[in-house]
Amino acid sequence: MLDPKNVDFKRLGFRAGIEVHHQIRSDRKLFCRCPPVLEEDPENMDYTFHRYFRPVLGEMGDFDPGMLVEFEKGYKVIYYACERNTCTYEMDETPPFYPDMEAIKKGFILALYFNCSALAEEIVVNRKQYLDGSITTGFQRTFITGRDGWIPVHGKKVRITNVHIEEDAARRVNWKDTTDRTVCFNLDRLGIPLTEVITDHRDIETPEELIELAKQIGRILRISHIGRRGIGAARQDVNLSIEGGNRVEIKGVQDLKTFDLLCRHESVRQYALIEISKEMKRRGIRKEDFEHTYVDISHLFNLSDGDKAFVTIFPKMKGLFGTEVQPNKDFGEDVFEKSMLITGISREHHYHSDEIEQYAARKRSPYPCTLPMDKEKHAQISTIVNQGPQDAFIVVAGPERKAMHALKKIVERTKMALDGVPQETRRFLPNGNSEFLRVIHGKERIYPDTDTPPIVISKETLDECRKQVSKRPWEIYEGLHAKYNFNQHQVDMLIRAEKTEKLREYTEELQLNGHTAYRLLIELPRREKREGTQYTDQTCQKLAEALSRKLIIPEQTDPLIEIFAKEPNLTIQEALAKLHISHVPDEKLNKLILRQLNKSDRAKLLTDETYRKHMLPKMVGEILKAVNHSVEGKKILEKIQAMIK
Repeated sequence: MLDPKNVDFKRLGFRAGIEVHHQIRSDRKLFCRCPPVLEEDPENMDYTFHRYFRPVLGEMGDFDPGMLVEFEKGYKVIYYACERNTCTYEMDETPPFYPDMEAIKKGFILALYFNCSALAEEIVVNRKQYLDGSITTGFQRTFITGRDGWIPVHGKKVRITNVHIEEDAARRVNWKDTTDRTVCFNLDRLGIPLTEVITDHRDIETPEELIELAKQIGRILRISHIGRRGIGAARQDVNLSIEGGNRVEIKGVQDLKTFDLLCRHESVRQYALIEISKEMKRRGIRKEDFEHTYVDISHLFNLSDGDKAFVTIFPKMKGLFGTEVQPNKDFGEDVFEKSMLITGISREHHYHSDEIEQYAARKRSPYPCTLPMDKEKHAQISTIVNQGPQDAFIVVAGPERKAMHALKKIVERTKMALDGVPQETRRFLPNGNSEFLRVIHGKERIYPDTDTPPIVISKETLDECRKQVSKRPWEIYEGLHAKYNFNQHQVDMLIRAEKTEKLREYTEELQLNGHTAYRLLIELPRREKREGTQYTDQTCQKLAEALSRKLIIPEQTDPLIEIFAKEPNLTIQEALAKLHISHVPDEKLNKLILRQLNKSDRAKLLTDETYRKHMLPKMVGEILKAVNHSVEGKKILEKIQAMIK
């Protein structure tokens, strides 16, 4: 296995893209009149109901492969609903209402922010099949507002293929155990307007570029004031591949800090699968070599009532199932994930013959085999299936029908290994690895919605949307960097707090220094929040106006905040009176400076730059306290520097 810490992404031909799903600020859900609010108390539900799902044919008369896999799982889906935010539309008992036009307009505004050259002239609502139970209808209503856009990332244009508006799915509320083939969803989130921004998965070449791409999209959603705030409002799926591999979609990647880890582990996995494919071909293995022949070996185990154990042989596969494809995870476990998810038999009840080796990777897995397997039993199974010196075998234990179904999926997945990396949708795990979720969907899953008529988008509507498009995040950065030497982090903080317009107001209308305005808007609120002090927008505005009118100096903002936290309705003059601010004569100021200089090493202040950088701010702070913040720190610093010389 490649070392995940030392991956050469350029050499591997790494490519990646992203799908960002972000809820839109709105007064209603997309296709009904219910408010877009989540139920904070999961116990506060009014009723439940359940459904089973089956796939339907697409427009061309074909089933989507991903839908067939979902159907194989045989889930019973239980829904929890609250009348406050759910109606008969979410229950699929009522046709959709006319879509929310404000959400549609916001979709066009976003498409313009992303420089889309092809804007939809007519909204055509489509159905996108989902059989995982997250949508009661079995399909999500979605439509395109723009295509063929771009955003800059590290000096190059990354293509935005589509900007969608669609309804959000229901919230899954039981993730831990699905062995009983039952899943549960809360319907409060279902139907909330959502934008999906899709980038071309071939344009990104390093994890660093991928992270910056996600940040750029997030900045646009903030700067446009379209994206909702809060936990769960944004979700990201990553599409990635390496040369010779295949596009794999990784779901559930919430934190940008995990992008690098994800890219490394998935690149390692794809490289390992490519090498396994090459080795299988070198050994002369053909798909026809793997047969659906399952031998009952239940007599070797003490199984629960109704359970059975079956084994099947895999010619010439010795050592390959034990190949480590991700840290502490071998190829056998990668195969078992699919059979586990489809049949409900846990991977711990799967065993492959390479696990008998002393240093087998499966033994380090978080999900080791729990079947009572030792060398003697291993040898017995080997004799039963007539295992050759280069052969491997796999054992599955569970309910008879499910166990045989699991082995069927394992044989199918092993045949696919000859083709290299399969196209899959996978779930991101906290350790950086991923596991099988479903077969990647094809075009068959989408077809027109017959319940919603096409909506013509007029030129006037588009012109109205264009007027609401302000500067893009990269344009804001260029302007603030050139004017105030702000770095990207500072600009990001302004965008995240939605304070860019306030900064412009403070610097242009109130004539404040850029860094002073930034401190009022970003640094002070963050500091006061950490210290538990109340710092309101009203206090910020009072301080900004007082600084603009020269009623106070920047050094007085900190003590004034403490006063306003206790008495927010005071005027600036009343607050200053409580500070007992008075004029400080130069003679007194010079004596205070001289006292601080005498406490320090003057020679070192002149010759030692490190000592000087440490001592000067400390001295200024002590003098500011002594004069009750009545003098500007800049003036004190200038006097200290003059007296040192």
